[in-house]
Amino acid sequence: MKLTRRVFLKIGFTSAAVAGWGGSLTGCFSPPGEVPRKVIRTAGRAASVPSTCLLCPAGCGIIGEVLDGRLEKIVGNPKHPNNRGKLCARGHAGVNVLYDPDRLLQPLKRSGGRGEGKWTRISWDQALEELAKRFADLRKSGRSEGLWVEMGMPGSQDLMALEFLKAFGSPQVFPEADGLGVNERFAHLATWGAESPVCDVARSRYILIFGANPYENDELYISLAQRIIEGKLVSAAKLVTFDVRNSNTAGRSNDWIPLKPGTDGIVALALAQHILQEGSHDPAFLSRWTNVPIPKLIEHLAPYTPEQAEKISGVRAADIRRVAMEFAHAKPAVALAGRGVSGHVNGVQNERCIALLNAVVGSIDIPGGCCLPRKIDLGAPGLKSPYASSFQALTALKEGKASPDIYWCYLANPAYATPHTAEVTRLLKDEKKIPFLVVADTHLTETGALADLLLPMTTYLESWNLESRPSMGLVPFVSIRQPIVAPLGRSMSLGDALAGLAKRLGEDLQKAFPFANGEEFMEKAAARAGGLVRGGGLEALKKDGVWFDPAAKPEYRIYEKKGFSTPSGKFEVSSLKVQEKGQPALPSYVPIQAHQELKEKEFILAVYQPGVMTRRLANSKWLAEILHASPLGINLRTAQSLGLKNGDRVKINSSAGSLTVPVRLTHGLHPKVVALPEGLGHWELGKIARAKKYRSNDFDTNELWWEQEGNGAHTNTVVPAQFDPAGGGAAWNDAVVTIEKI
Repeated sequence: MKLTRRVFLKIGFTSAAVAGWGGSLTGCFSPPGEVPRKVIRTAGRAASVPSTCLLCPAGCGIIGEVLDGRLEKIVGNPKHPNNRGKLCARGHAGVNVLYDPDRLLQPLKRSGGRGEGKWTRISWDQALEELAKRFADLRKSGRSEGLWVEMGMPGSQDLMALEFLKAFGSPQVFPEADGLGVNERFAHLATWGAESPVCDVARSRYILIFGANPYENDELYISLAQRIIEGKLVSAAKLVTFDVRNSNTAGRSNDWIPLKPGTDGIVALALAQHILQEGSHDPAFLSRWTNVPIPKLIEHLAPYTPEQAEKISGVRAADIRRVAMEFAHAKPAVALAGRGVSGHVNGVQNERCIALLNAVVGSIDIPGGCCLPRKIDLGAPGLKSPYASSFQALTALKEGKASPDIYWCYLANPAYATPHTAEVTRLLKDEKKIPFLVVADTHLTETGALADLLLPMTTYLESWNLESRPSMGLVPFVSIRQPIVAPLGRSMSLGDALAGLAKRLGEDLQKAFPFANGEEFMEKAAARAGGLVRGGGLEALKKDGVWFDPAAKPEYRIYEKKGFSTPSGKFEVSSLKVQEKGQPALPSYVPIQAHQELKEKEFILAVYQPGVMTRRLANSKWLAEILHASPLGINLRTAQSLGLKNGDRVKINSSAGSLTVPVRLTHGLHPKVVALPEGLGHWELGKIARAKKYRSNDFDTNELWWEQEGNGAHTNTVVPAQFDPAGGGAAWNDAVVTIEKI
């Protein structure tokens, strides 16, 4: 069945419920449009090509259904052990990304002032020669660190790009400001020596969620949502959610318990305190595998009583005691967290408090517990940077503490994705601060509009890579991203572009990076993935899309073999790494000062991630039809006190800027919280992202019925530049705002 708009909208709404160019540049865009045609299955050459999605951090296995060289639809790969053939609305909408009439398909060089929108079309040879000269100058002057590379691929490592950058010589490489749980990762690395955990929820009998919404958006999204449902159906697991917002997950929980933003940590500490007080903890795990004696832990937690937590969080002490005993006695139980926890200036401490709660009941790497991530080592070079994300890098640049010679954005859009975007845009325009800005992307983004050189990238559906995401089944696997169709226009994969660049940079670099193209590099990468060669190597991956050891079974308590990857070899309740960042070594509640001084008519803005949208997908016609508005969610009683009703327009003000949006009244928000979705309000990216109908080779672009409704609001306009001092991740959920009716 061809995936039509009608079918997609049905899929999209279900997923959301559960889970100015001139004529001189004609030809830089407009790939073949999505013109409907009757597909005769008995004619033409059909193929099913497995690959890996790159539209969100989950990295689901996909299959592209191709007819006569054209992608007809995308479905889930049933052989993939994480998503097991299921796919969200975004995954299906990858067809829109590939055949978007607004795609960038021609290299462009700035011909006017930065940001003026004046371009000259150039060839790839010209583009690579320009880059090679600048790269060579950096190497000759011994300033390889003058190359800053911002990677915008959520949860993915472009292996070939990292290999090139290693050969070039220690450039600064960091993720986009949104990154992927920067604070969360720092907290877990400091605590147990591994990145974000995999919660074995399918085998759990009690699932406790803090500030996460896996039914709509999560690092493992569809894969995690499936297992939560399994846990509820098979193990009769109870699902309890602490969140400021009645999200899709909270609304489908047995209990939704609202709390004040940024106070998840003290609630988790109070739960742990009560469990220890009642003697319901796991003394064996705490004594043998943590680095703090139980008496000292009890002493540290003594002030964090349920009553104290109630005063700060608003959660009733009786509810804290009840949940604590349920969590301790359900066995196995697991607590997990999301960006609602980590996206604060106290995000690292919040994460560590929840990690401690799992440790107190011994729910660490056991069936149904909080497990260490299982991956296959693909030999990705470890390129270290002093910056946790582009947010920190740009802050250092603004303060004069660092300066790049070349700033390269690959699928990254800091002018849109970074907090306080007006300030960031001014910085990106400053040619003294950033002498040369290169943007390699599939579309003309807000950052691309400021570039000196624009490189048209292939989409993930035309590219190569190998990946090993955390395994929900706890058996590590490797998946392939391979071209489902040939590259459109003059787009080129990053790997192929870097191979061409290496040839121009001299024999020494070419010797360190001796690859002609992406497929050739994949052969090497596949050879260093343990066990894959015995399983058929790259050819097996091309055929099935994924490989794992079929004889392997989930292993638990793997720390008993070699300990945790921490300095002590233990689960570090007390962390020197955190202390060195000026934070308490033991998990502690650190108040958010601005929230303590909140005035009567001031509110805390919660920024949430909708299930059908990301910051890169607003130009997808199918997704934009489902979500193109940004109403401000506000508590019903709060709205009544302000004289607001549904649909009224208000101005949101913060220290960073202001927005005008309609309001939507709801019972599902904390009274001192207002909420906005992210991913909308683009001023570049494409015409659909700007809610502009237009004629193209895709007739749907002239049928855009929501033009009068607009394209929503850019949330980061009112998010100030704040970050966690330990983890370095942005504090997306700490903005204090006022609201005035228009």
